[in-house]
Amino acid sequence: MKKTLYIISCMAVSLAMVSCGTEKIFLDLFSPEESGLNLVKITDEAAGSVIAGSTGKLLPTTNYATQLAGFNKEANFRWYAPSNLSVSPDGTKLAYVTYANGQNNVVVRSTGSQGVTTQRTFRNVVGGMCWGSDNRLYFADANRPNYYICSIDAEQGTVMSQHTNGNVDDSYPALTSDGKILYFTRWSSAYGPSIWSLNKEDGTLSSCARGFAACPVPNDNEAFYCVRNSTAGKSEIWYVNYVKGQESIVLSDVKRSFTSPTISPDGQWLLVVGNSVSSISKEQNTDIFVVRTNGSQLTQLTYHPMTDMCPAWSKDGKHIYFISSRANKDKAYNIWRMNFNL
Repeated sequence: MKKTLYIISCMAVSLAMVSCGTEKIFLDLFSPEESGLNLVKITDEAAGSVIAGSTGKLLPTTNYATQLAGFNKEANFRWYAPSNLSVSPDGTKLAYVTYANGQNNVVVRSTGSQGVTTQRTFRNVVGGMCWGSDNRLYFADANRPNYYICSIDAEQGTVMSQHTNGNVDDSYPALTSDGKILYFTRWSSAYGPSIWSLNKEDGTLSSCARGFAACPVPNDNEAFYCVRNSTAGKSEIWYVNYVKGQESIVLSDVKRSFTSPTISPDGQWLLVVGNSVSSISKEQNTDIFVVRTNGSQLTQLTYHPMTDMCPAWSKDGKHIYFISSRANKDKAYNIWRMNFNL
């Protein structure tokens, strides 16, 4: 094993690169472009495994539009980024998915770097999740052979409610700001992903639009942002008002694709995950971007050669939490916090 040290001029910051064969692991906390983010590590890989997603080269496929992942055919790159991190309505706690004893489950802890972690689900496999405005944790539960949307009180008790069922896979739950509508993604091998809504007051189930990973528009139960994969192998961010039948593309790029839209507390910005080429490794990875909800002012926030995904806003919009495999030799995922200054 050999170590190469890069010295960043004008900053006196070192970037350590451990090389094992052809695989490189970058151990520094941040890359040169991230110097103003004031990055803080929230979790410790020695205390538990945080679950994020996966990245890699494209799998053989004939129809990208039917897949439940981010794609960029031109870059020969794909990623799966479920919503595995969420902030509590009052902004004081984080919920995220961990792996322990052969199981994936949701745990809760404070937003600070010190705090006790409390396990809130006790299932075999829990997928993407969100902390609802009703103070319940919504998640995709693997009730073999399919995933169903379930929920549990975020603070106490073990009674679980099941909200969907059937011979399909349901994932990516998202609750509206008033707690009345639960959006989720329903996937089938025949038709691909589509977004559905469940009216929690009367139980009405509706098919809304093509796409996945719905992000509800605050104070508007008819509209959401979502991800759509084109047949050409690009992942794009769309705005949909399924009641009025309005659909418009918000974010599309020639060289990059995007997933995981998450709207800011003031409704002005969307956090997204996108693919980019690291200036250090010269390889594709996923980074955190931000864009105005009208599609303007696209800005890349993270630049680290390792994987960054699953972004979530702080309650005041001044910070962003995300999951990253940076700064450890085992490429384990941890939760990090950075400043948002735009």
